Amino acid sequence: MNKKFVRQKILNYHINPINTQTLKEVIIDWIKNKKKSYICISAVHGAVESIENKKYKAAHDKSGLSLADGRPIYWALKIFGHKNIDHLPGYYVTNILCSIAKKQNFKIGIYGSKSSTQTNFIKELKKKYKKLKIVYKYSPPFKKLNQKELNLIHKDINLSKVDLLFVALGAPKQEIWMYENSKKLNCILVGIGAAIDFISKEKIKAPMFLEKLGFGWLVRLIFEPKRLFWRYLKTNTLFIILFIFQLFKKPFYSNFNDQK
Repeated sequence: MNKKFVRQKILNYHINPINTQTLKEVIIDWIKNKKKSYICISAVHGAVESIENKKYKAAHDKSGLSLADGRPIYWALKIFGHKNIDHLPGYYVTNILCSIAKKQNFKIGIYGSKSSTQTNFIKELKKKYKKLKIVYKYSPPFKKLNQKELNLIHKDINLSKVDLLFVALGAPKQEIWMYENSKKLNCILVGIGAAIDFISKEKIKAPMFLEKLGFGWLVRLIFEPKRLFWRYLKTNTLFIILFIFQLFKKPFYSNFNDQK
């Protein structure tokens, strides 16, 4: 499958408007054909982050696929006229990929998050997907790794023969890490972010009806107000304003970036 996907620009980065079936077909094809690539899964925070963070924008633009995590991103794609597409949040994508891995006998790896979170994540996945092969996990230190340390990590991942590597470093760190390291790894990388916390049951996931209404972020805010209040206030407000400018074809966000 040497397929080129439509890319829709939202603010300052690009998202692929696709559905679940296409995602499944692509993943199976990429792994069976030994493709080296990575997948970004982005919400409103990512759209706003891409305005100021050039490396984060490049990570999205160079990815094999960039998926609509946040409901507002999905709605934006719909407003631009894209049909037969799905909302593809990290939690949902992670489960879809594990289901594929179980059926196709693909091997899973985990890079990022705390060791205890990884253990709980694996425990929950094994409950749901019997005989799922998880062959690698590593919880990196918070410090910046030097090239020698990265080379050892690349070697360990490749020796494990991982097919799908879940990267859980949080945005924008995980997208930039995938962008900088994917070519040295013999697998598909997927930035799953907070999905590891939800699946491990260390954080509470919003009910489906709230997610469909676009209020999934509200549950996270209730449980993490100090960390998320100002982030949501800034990013959600900026996204609405800048998206309206985009609809009227006024590239305000480009000028904003140039003035930094």
